[in-house]
Amino acid sequence: MQKIAIPVSGNKLSPHFASSLLFQIFHIENWVIVKEYIIRPSSQLSESLTVCIANEGITDVITSGITHEEIDFFNQHKINVFVGVKMKSPRNLVQDYIDGTLETHDNLIV
Repeated sequence: MQKIAIPVSGNKLSPHFASSLLFQIFHIENWVIVKEYIIRPSSQLSESLTVCIANEGITDVITSGITHEEIDFFNQHKINVFVGVKMKSPRNLVQDYIDGTLETHDNLIV
């Protein structure tokens, strides 16, 4: 099973990972969404956000902007990071991921 985390603002992807108050989590089995829910991390500190996401058992993060440090943390925990994706609804982004059409671009924040 894959667990995908997407930082959200309103009903769309948040422009930056660390500025998001909410994360939509999707469980994927056999390339089908089987469960989705929202988590609200207790802290807005980037380090605490990454730990919270890792503790959820997340396998993949889809985001627009993110720092090198956040990516390094996720890589150390074997969590894939898809960066620079277009501002769409989380469900549409996950469907793009499932379909193999998720477009990424460099959008690292230093």
